[in-house]
Amino acid sequence: MPRGKKICECGSENGVRSKHCKSCGKGFVFRVKSKEERTTKKIEVDWRELQKGDKIKVSGGPYFYKHDGESVPMGYSGKFVVDSLDDCGIRAFGVDRHSGFCHIYMGRDICNNETGIWKVKHRLKKILYKDAR
Repeated sequence: MPRGKKICECGSENGVRSKHCKSCGKGFVFRVKSKEERTTKKIEVDWRELQKGDKIKVSGGPYFYKHDGESVPMGYSGKFVVDSLDDCGIRAFGVDRHSGFCHIYMGRDICNNETGIWKVKHRLKKILYKDAR
């Protein structure tokens, strides 16, 4: 398929922005952006540069490694508001699913051999709100 084209179920090529097939007239399905996707932007940032009140989206983090090869996530995920920073992580309050205080680990990767828990830094992005126009 050439770049800038999409193929209908009938087999004809159409332009990327086409709403209907030029041959059979069938409509294409478009994914509707949520209000959050339209009004926010997520950027990668160094966690040490965060300040109190910044909003972040967090994923990944520590996990428990079972002997059968399966891993169980034990870190936080979702949206948080930064309260303060310490030498190995971020103290934050949850916004959506988490409603309490938490510590988001951002230190170096280490394994506790007694428990089988790997402490791995979380992945995070800072949430910026776009200007309302």
